[in-house]
Amino acid sequence: MKQCMKFFPLLALVVISLTGTATVKAATGLNPPVKLVWHYYKVTNTCDDAEAYIRHQVEKFYRNDTSIAPKLLRLLYSDCMVNGCDASVLLQGPNSERTAPQNRGLGGFVIIDKIKQVLESRCPGVVSCADILNLATRDAVHMAGAPSYPVFTGRRDGGALSADAVDLPSPSISVEESLAYFNSKGLDVLDMTTLLG
Repeated sequence: MKQCMKFFPLLALVVISLTGTATVKAATGLNPPVKLVWHYYKVTNTCDDAEAYIRHQVEKFYRNDTSIAPKLLRLLYSDCMVNGCDASVLLQGPNSERTAPQNRGLGGFVIIDKIKQVLESRCPGVVSCADILNLATRDAVHMAGAPSYPVFTGRRDGGALSADAVDLPSPSISVEESLAYFNSKGLDVLDMTTLLG
């Protein structure tokens, strides 16, 4: 456990980097563009306690399985780096984004499904899976010891993408190839180092 605690500052940097990138992608990658807002569901009076419901479910899962923090962090990374933070990685299907070789071993789906079930019973059809994934990841990483950070909400869920659309880098690529990949996403060497450790 002590060894894991050494990596939490890095986790925080990864999440903060993803959040900044994800906010821009989520806001501009959809048609029409969506303006993300601090506490969207409270401000719009559509589900005032959405963030509290999410936090409560994450706390329940975290008490039984502390590995949800890195699972959700990787799930969020895999979602945001492909087509923006649209929760398309959560969709199932024979050739879905979720089945891409780069996404083998992803976890955290059960907690997102449970949170969505709870929110649907309280605020049907309101809270997007994209926001659930972002907020749950923030809360899990915070419970693991990283600082909390603001998550702007109001994302819309994306549609299904095929496994071929997943262009996440292989762990065996060179530094030059990795830098080219991150540059193609509008990220620099500092972002690459933060995200890859």
